[in-house]
Amino acid sequence: MTKKERLHFFLVWLALGLAPLFVRPLWQPDEGRYAEIPREMLASGDWLTPTLNYVLYFEKPPFQYWLSAISMKLFGESPGAARLPLALAAFLTMCAAWLLARRLGGARPIWASFGAMSCMLLYVCSQILTLDALFSALCVFSLAAAVEAVYLRFQDGDRRHIIGWTLAFYVGVALAVLTKGPAAVVLVGGALFFSLYAAFGASEGHIRLRSALLRTLLSPYGWLAFAAIAVPWFVMVEAANPGHAHFFFYTEHFERFTTTKHLRQGSSNPILDKLYFVPVILLGAMPGLCACLMGLKRATKFVAASAKCPSMPDAPLGRWAVVATLAAFAWPLLFFSLSGSKLIPYVAPCMVPLIALAVVFEREQDGSSPARRMGVEMLALGGAFLLGAALILLSPKGGSTRWIADMQAVDRGGLWILLLGLVFAMLGAWVAWGPSAKSNDGSYAMGATGVPTAARWMAWHCALLLMLSIAAQRVNGAHSTIDWLVARAPKNAQWISHGNYFQALPFLTKDRVTLVGDAGELSFGRDRLGVSERDRWFIQDGAELTEAALRLRQEDPARPVWAISERPAWRGLPPDTQAAWEVMGEAPNKVLLRLRQDYLARSM
Repeated sequence: MTKKERLHFFLVWLALGLAPLFVRPLWQPDEGRYAEIPREMLASGDWLTPTLNYVLYFEKPPFQYWLSAISMKLFGESPGAARLPLALAAFLTMCAAWLLARRLGGARPIWASFGAMSCMLLYVCSQILTLDALFSALCVFSLAAAVEAVYLRFQDGDRRHIIGWTLAFYVGVALAVLTKGPAAVVLVGGALFFSLYAAFGASEGHIRLRSALLRTLLSPYGWLAFAAIAVPWFVMVEAANPGHAHFFFYTEHFERFTTTKHLRQGSSNPILDKLYFVPVILLGAMPGLCACLMGLKRATKFVAASAKCPSMPDAPLGRWAVVATLAAFAWPLLFFSLSGSKLIPYVAPCMVPLIALAVVFEREQDGSSPARRMGVEMLALGGAFLLGAALILLSPKGGSTRWIADMQAVDRGGLWILLLGLVFAMLGAWVAWGPSAKSNDGSYAMGATGVPTAARWMAWHCALLLMLSIAAQRVNGAHSTIDWLVARAPKNAQWISHGNYFQALPFLTKDRVTLVGDAGELSFGRDRLGVSERDRWFIQDGAELTEAALRLRQEDPARPVWAISERPAWRGLPPDTQAAWEVMGEAPNKVLLRLRQDYLARSM
């Protein structure tokens, strides 16, 4: 990597991997959950057993919780500090893309780093506080490290570097297991297993490749490192909390992927369910979709053609690297397509291999075509935003579909979407039909045409994505945040979450919350509480909102009782129950309530 490429790498990471983490409050529900669990680790001092609202929460392992807790310990309990591990995820993602593109023979692998962070799917995942961004980053980085280790063994490289990259491979997989579970072994191990077919042959090159690959996959010190990192926490948490292993490995993983028990199918139609991730990949790769599809096509042709031709001794290594990268894209896509549980971020590990292939198999003779196609895709995204803005701004209020009505309820929501559409369309048109300009090294690198320099294209694209993050908060903030509601209550308030568990509420109030209504994913932890504690903090019947509030006030008369209620649950309460509460704030999907003082006096 040249000095200029290192500068570009750092600036892209700063703009797309770090800056967006600080532009908005926590979004419901995931960000509240994954900020509160590490906050409770800090508050309780228990870094072994994850809890959510102070009940056991065993759905995921603790690695990202630990990172967020350390970040909040250093920088304070804020949304930005809780999200800071995502900056590490972005850095690892960019490194993995660069490493893969370099080993595949790309002329400018820095474009793979930029493409990975600027594609729609990875950019969105990299700034929303879930476990998917770090899990994906660790998976693709460990794959890239395995490719590096195989290359160095094949070429009889420096032993220290071989050991270093081999350990990086195993440590990456182990940390991925500690981030989200054993799916990491399935995804990374599966891709490398399927790549074995490219290592079989009778030539000297195939024999050396096979040896290098098997020595990497069967490294004793690698497996020792994996076991030393991945195993101890599972052993200790099971010893401290018997039943964790069955819930985590069987209920949360085996049943999640082999059944529809968790109700996360992509569609009730079995065919559409299996095709769920196809549009996710297509939209998530934009604005580099055409380049990715061309890269897939050319990589497949390369593998087929190289298998039939006489080869130099090193040729099997290059072919294997392409096969491994193709497998790293195709295997997670196939695995999650067949799974009984589907969420959009699941296929994030597919994107880095896909983008690396796009960059590597771009040809000099393509000229300005790849960049112009990218401009057309950006223009299409702008057109979609403009169409949405038109529907929001021109549709009659009250008589439109649900999502349009929700957007109309947001102050200037339609105007923000209109602005996004205009900027996307203008930049797309500039790239698609602007003056041709080669990059500084004389090549038509991805994104270098249609703008004066490649660096300027990076800058404009980064600025546009940052604008997208700001606009998303302005448009979606009222629906997905509760900080502005919580800020209206006194700091010593006691809180009730009614109808729905508002996951950011304990993080914002720094206190345990009483849940009135369905416990949802807290059911596992609730069922392991003692009877008195369970009845104190969990009330199944949503109609008992006022009774729960009166009990809280009797326990601590000096602290007022406030509640955030899901709007349908609030509307479903009888009038005499609603009369006990004063509405202090409203959003399209929730209501802020305060227990009336006069009602409290009458009830006494």
